Amino acid sequence: MAFTLRAKARCLAYATGLALATSLMPAQAQGGAYPNKPVTVVVAFPPGGMTDIVSRALAKELQERLKQPFVVENRPGGAGQVGTEYVARQPHDGYTLLVGATGYVIAPAMKKVGYDPLKSLEPVAVLARAPNLIVVNPSVPAKNTQEFLAWAKTQSNIPFGTAGAAGSTHLGGEWLRKATGYQFNHVPYKGAAPATNDAVAGQIPMAVQDSMSVSAFIASGRLRPIANMAAERSRLFPELPTLREAGPQFKDFDVYTWLGLYAPAGTPAPVLAQLNGEINKIMNSPEMTERLRLQYSEPLGVMDLAQTRGFVAGEVAKWQRVVSETGVKSEE
Repeated sequence: MAFTLRAKARCLAYATGLALATSLMPAQAQGGAYPNKPVTVVVAFPPGGMTDIVSRALAKELQERLKQPFVVENRPGGAGQVGTEYVARQPHDGYTLLVGATGYVIAPAMKKVGYDPLKSLEPVAVLARAPNLIVVNPSVPAKNTQEFLAWAKTQSNIPFGTAGAAGSTHLGGEWLRKATGYQFNHVPYKGAAPATNDAVAGQIPMAVQDSMSVSAFIASGRLRPIANMAAERSRLFPELPTLREAGPQFKDFDVYTWLGLYAPAGTPAPVLAQLNGEINKIMNSPEMTERLRLQYSEPLGVMDLAQTRGFVAGEVAKWQRVVSETGVKSEE
């Protein structure tokens, strides 16, 4: 009898341990190889912009490689916050992902948001970047940075358009205002297209925009590029000087629009590693690099998960400093 009770106890303990171990197993181990059902890729902006275009190209390649649908779902609003906060609340199983732009790391420094950029979501991969450019309507009497700064010094009000508040183009313009002391005043639009169109029409004299949004207008002569706000000259615009080249007051400037892919915190490490590996291969392939070049953007190179997290953490710190130094406030 005693032996039977001991045997039963051992069996019960084994079964309990097995159930606990199973409950703690990653989702892909319980349900088969990841992915075994469609994956939703939430884009935090409307269709048609840089984030949407790159996301759809990536989703197509992931679908072909991983043999499951990767479905792009646009959830715009709040300069990217609606989509970001939605994904942060989703199950951490790898089946809901987020593609966000630079505002992902800027917004928490400017206003109250429903996520922490390094705790609520896990950085999986950096997808692409586009240099932010200062562009002017051809009526502005400036063809280079020095002429532009000389003109700006004489103006009592210089409206500059961007795709909206709390993005890298907005903060780039505010940084320009702080560095020069000139009267650059932000005009936020609901997207890059209307801001660019108003600069082309002369409703505003200038805009700060990512290169993808303004490249066609530069090529046609309807906008004049003045400076690249990134740290180094871009292979996309090799003849366009950086703002850093204009003087020591711009020595720290490094402003560009970049896109990142994220998963809810707690997503199993094997899923994150698999996604990171596949995305690195896709975004840095010759075919995708050329596709990005034709859209005036480029990959940032291969980064593993630790490097990706380090990059995002560095951007969080950079923009916290810029927000603090410029004193910019949320315009929402």
